Amino acid sequence: MRWLVVLLASLALLAAGCGGGGGKTQSHSVLEVSKAFYDAGLPFTGVVTGNQYVTGQVPFLPLALNRSDVRFNVQAQLSGSNTTFHTGEVVWVFDTNAHAQQALAAVPLVKWGTGPQHIVREQLGNVIVIASGFTGASKAKLDQALAALR
Repeated sequence: MRWLVVLLASLALLAAGCGGGGGKTQSHSVLEVSKAFYDAGLPFTGVVTGNQYVTGQVPFLPLALNRSDVRFNVQAQLSGSNTTFHTGEVVWVFDTNAHAQQALAAVPLVKWGTGPQHIVREQLGNVIVIASGFTGASKAKLDQALAALR
């Protein structure tokens, strides 16, 4: 009888850990995002972690988000650039899809990234991508990276 109680308690704990999470889902890990861009030929050249145990690094977010608590929900800010083609991308990986949505509710996606170049803005679950200057062959690489995250 005792083993039955232990078994049922173990199953209850397992079920609690495997639930839907109610907004705690994460579509992509930092590693998945990095791999998608690397495989497309757009490796990141910079990473800023939101890890509280790494000092001296704080992800930079658009506008009022830098003063909000949402900044604590960024796992990593990844960036890359190519001076030959004048392209650049910044990718924020949030800890959950809900926190990415919360960031976009505070600052709409259309306000993320400005400048004279054509800007691609996209949200893919917990990932927000801003890319500037991508045309022709470089745009095909960006499209490949984004497709891998869809």
